[in-house]
Amino acid sequence: MTFQCIDLEDCKKMMEEKEVTVVDVRDPQSYQSGHLLNAQLVNNANVQEFLDNVDKQRPLIVYCYHGNTSQGAAELFSSQGIADVYSLTGGYAAWSAKYKDA
Repeated sequence: MTFQCIDLEDCKKMMEEKEVTVVDVRDPQSYQSGHLLNAQLVNNANVQEFLDNVDKQRPLIVYCYHGNTSQGAAELFSSQGIADVYSLTGGYAAWSAKYKDA
C-alpha cells in the first residue's frame, strides 16, 4: 500500500463531501494555535493508540507544516492497513493562507 498527495481544493472538497479522518502531525503548540476542522493531533506519544482505534476503511488525510513530514507519516499509516491515505500538499501553511477562516 501507499499514499497519494492531495491538493488544497481536493482536500477541502473531500472533507466537505465524505466522512474522513484528518491527522495533524505538527507539534502540540502549532496544533493549539490552529488546525483543520476536526483534525486529531497524532505524534510519537499517541500514534499506537491512534492506529489501534482508527477506522481503517475511512479515508485519512495527513498534514504537517509544509507537506514534507506528512508524507512519511502517510507512508506509515498506509503500511498499517489504512486503505486510503492522503498527504496534504503544502501542509497547514498553504491551507491557512488559502482558507483563512477554515
